[in-house]
Amino acid sequence: MKTLTKIVAALFMLTLMIGMCEAADNEIIDNEEELAKVKRLAIYYPNYYHYEEYAGEPPDVNSFMKVLFDAGRVSKNTIISYDEMTDKIKMDYGIDMKVLSKIEARKVFKSHAYQYSDAYVVVTVANNSRVAMFFDVYAVNTNERLYSFQVSGGKSNGDKTVRAYQTLAEQFYRAFDKAVQESAKNQNKK
Repeated sequence: MKTLTKIVAALFMLTLMIGMCEAADNEIIDNEEELAKVKRLAIYYPNYYHYEEYAGEPPDVNSFMKVLFDAGRVSKNTIISYDEMTDKIKMDYGIDMKVLSKIEARKVFKSHAYQYSDAYVVVTVANNSRVAMFFDVYAVNTNERLYSFQVSGGKSNGDKTVRAYQTLAEQFYRAFDKAVQESAKNQNKK
């Protein structure tokens, strides 16, 4: 009887833990039809916030952009880094986005991204006591949001390492791939 009680208690705890893990991720699909067509995803310059009072060891914005690109290796889609996009735009149009203001660079990126990718992702990182990452994927032709994903890390400074950020970004890429595949299946059924 004691063994049965222990097994039931363990299963109950496992169910609670799975529920808590799933609550850490939040996913929204806004346009399933357009999402199904995404094969190439460009990374846009992130909105990256770092609060000094929660110093930890988070990466700087340039290291974070590399982390975003490196984490994309788990994706089945082609991931295009922000630097690659700026280099292509500079080579094809002679516009150096790295010297422009953020507002001007955003306009240039949005107006030329359709030539190199199917969608682009804007990552917002709130890096205070807990790391929260928000991924918003937009269609390049309409700038309409297609997909949104939110993931949060832990509260310890160990959760603010490059590896921890990469793990959170990999969660996004895996969830995004799954959403694209499911959207494509749903579109084929129609």
